[in-house]
Amino acid sequence: MTLPARKPFELPTSVTIRFYPEKSGGITARVLDFDLAATARDQANALRKIRLCIRSYVEFGFLNGWAEDIRYPAPRQYWPPAGTKFETLEPIQIMQRSLLVYSESAIANEQPTLAHATRQAYLVAQQA
Repeated sequence: MTLPARKPFELPTSVTIRFYPEKSGGITARVLDFDLAATARDQANALRKIRLCIRSYVEFGFLNGWAEDIRYPAPRQYWPPAGTKFETLEPIQIMQRSLLVYSESAIANEQPTLAHATRQAYLVAQQA
């Protein structure tokens, strides 16, 4: 396996998260821009865990001088096909910058989620 070439780190303006059901009944959230994953019993907790993971991962990398090693995207097979619809979630604050969060889920329409409620609250707050 060949690793991608190193590039100077630049914090992206957005990240994409995909959710996958696990055979065990849990949900895995994978952030494609950094190839990070978190698993929880439900989508709301998987989202909470992956958001913390993103922030911790980026901040820890910078604090330790590993900026050029931070951004390695997930392999192509994890990325959604062209034309996939995304949901905008609450941004993540990292190093005084706002990182937009987009979600695509094969299970998104199975049940109302905390992510959907959070998105609706965020949109209402933006209009105020």
